Amino acid sequence: MAAPPPPGSLPPPYTAASAAELSPAEQPNPEYERLYHAYADAYGSIDQVRRALDAPVRTLGSTDAWLGPEAREWAGRLDTQRGTLRKAADRILWDIYDRLSSTQRTTPRV
Repeated sequence: MAAPPPPGSLPPPYTAASAAELSPAEQPNPEYERLYHAYADAYGSIDQVRRALDAPVRTLGSTDAWLGPEAREWAGRLDTQRGTLRKAADRILWDIYDRLSSTQRTTPRV
């Protein structure tokens, strides 16, 4: 699963200045703004999550400190968990993206 599009591919939330473009019957949706910023924050930092197990995998693979079938089994499980972590990171982004892209930028003014 690939990562979803970057936050800039979606319309930004309305600012005070751009909200002047709205009709009198509309107002900026605060939920859209909250989701947009959450998505931008998550998108900007998700690579840290994706790479969290890279260093231990590298260390285990580049040292002779621990050899044998148990070491290979443990290394295999660690590599599997690294893949699971990367998929989970992408799933987090997709979940926020899906929610954001289905949320209206405006709500009716009441």
